[in-house]
Amino acid sequence: MPVIGLLIVGGLYWRGKLKALEGNRAVLDSALQIADRWDRALLILTLAALALAAAGFVLAIPGSTAADRWAVLVAALLAAAEYVNYYHRQLQHFDNWPDFQRLMKGRGFRPAKMAVDLAAWRARRGRARG
Repeated sequence: MPVIGLLIVGGLYWRGKLKALEGNRAVLDSALQIADRWDRALLILTLAALALAAAGFVLAIPGSTAADRWAVLVAALLAAAEYVNYYHRQLQHFDNWPDFQRLMKGRGFRPAKMAVDLAAWRARRGRARG
């Protein structure tokens, strides 16, 4: 499941952020390199998981139940949310008041922390992506 890969990338990123705050920027750069390398693969795997989960409702695997299909769909949707949450927009807006107010005022979701750091890392290396 792609969500496992996304959680690994996210864990490495947040460990890198902590190490950077402690003065070791190399750990963060290494995590961003891994995040960059796995970006497209994780997106493709996430989209494939969503497609297969949806297909399970049309072409059910013999022996699978409706609960099985719903569980797979929920897991695939969580993977998609995790991809967006790391690589694009921060989806969690209930953990602090300013973020929640921003969302309620219609100003949208903030860019994800990793997305901001990854864009800066790519720019420093001349590897900007659209």
